[in-house]
Formats: sequence, structure tokens, C-alpha cells
Amino acid sequence: MRVVADFATYDILQVEKTPAIGEDKPFNGRFAIPVPDGAALQVTDSSYVLPQDGNDVAAQAAAGLLAQYPMYDHVLYNFLLEDVDVGDLDTSALPPVSPIGATTVRTRAQFGRNGGGSPGMWPNMAAILPLNDRVVPNRPGMLVTDTIDIGPLTGGAGADEVLVWWYLFEFDTTHDVMSDFGATSGDNDPAYKNVSETDQETNIDVYVSNDDGVTWVGPIGRLEPTDLFVFDTSVRVAFVNSSTTKLYLAAYAVLF
Repeated sequence: MRVVADFATYDILQVEKTPAIGEDKPFNGRFAIPVPDGAALQVTDSSYVLPQDGNDVAAQAAAGLLAQYPMYDHVLYNFLLEDVDVGDLDTSALPPVSPIGATTVRTRAQFGRNGGGSPGMWPNMAAILPLNDRVVPNRPGMLVTDTIDIGPLTGGAGADEVLVWWYLFEFDTTHDVMSDFGATSGDNDPAYKNVSETDQETNIDVYVSNDDGVTWVGPIGRLEPTDLFVFDTSVRVAFVNSSTTKLYLAAYAVLF
């Protein structure tokens, strides 16, 4: 299930079934809020995307995710909907804050920016770049969250186990063609921005740390409990793309 909203107004347009993996759908002027499988979310005339105040659809989707795992008490999430959400990402992460630890592994991601030059956000458009195989060693795409301090929510104890959920999309854009010569003579086709469902684990490796990136556990499984061995309070999540496909991170959540 996903909630579809309008780029210009952030108004909810519709709720639809999640398409099959690989199925393309024109998405010009729209974006999707993915709902975790099994999460109870009721969308009514009074539902909204912004403001993100705890009663918005993203917050309700995250709460529905947490409700499915009663062994956890808290969920922290980011659906990457507005500029402030970029603040939860470390856009300049370098080793040792890198899940692989190699000196060549560093942030390789893409965001929109506003006129002032500060990081901006366009829903569904946080891209984890594909593998750069033109250098030696090859450099994967990487995006790392900023430090998530779970100390206040855990009475200072932290956590030694987490469960991570994420959601990825693929996009491609067709060419705008208006021609009066050659093989395309007579064509007048608009450009379509197509969204495509992708396998959530095949093309991405996800790592998690609870000591601010000093040590990492992974690759981890999506929605699988992850043992971090010792209690600590400074959680980070890293997404590493070693595929040749640009992947778009629509949302992530950490349960603890």
C-alpha cells in the first residue's frame, strides 16, 4: 500500500495497492509515501502529509509498523519529505563513519538543493548513487544517517538490538520528443517520469551501528532483529549500493 500525494501542494491524491516489482507507472508531479506491509493506516478526508506533527500519514504508518513488533518500545523514522529531514542524514560521512571501513568508501548520494545552497529535499528523490566501476577500487554509492541519540528514550541505557525497515524506489525518465523529420517524424510525446518498485534487499546492503559508526553490524536483513552485542545509545544506519542501478530511498525506520 502507498499514499500518493501532489508535489505542488502535498495534498493526498489517492491510496493504491503497491505494484509488482519491476512494474513502471508514470509519476509526473506526484510522490509516494510507502506504508509498511501489515501496518494499519486509515486514510480519510482529514488525513494529511504536512505538517509532520505526529498525526500525519507518515507518523501513522510508522506507528503501525511499531504495533506489529510489541517486543520494541520505540520507533524513529524519516520519510524524507521536506528540507528539515536532510538534517537526519550525514551528507559528508567519511571513514571511520563508514560501514565497510575502506578509505575509498564515502558518501555518494544525491539531493535537491534550494537557491540558498543549503541541502534541500524533494520527496522520493534521495538517491543512493550506483557503483562507480571506472575507478580502482570500485566505489559503491553510500548514504549514512546522522547520529540518532536513543539515550533519552531508553533512560540512558541505549539498546543492544534494533530492527530496521526501509523502502526503495527506482525511477526513469523518458525523452520529450517533438519531431518533424527522420524516424521520429510526426511524434509529439511528453517526458514521463516513471516510478518502479524494486527488490528491497537484492541491490542494497544495509548496516547498523550503535556506537556512532565506530563499529558496524551487517549487512542486515530488512525487518529482521539485529543483535548489536552491547548496549549503546548512538545509532546510525548506512545504505551501500553496489549495484549499477541508482536507488531512491523513500523512507527508513529504526525500532528499538
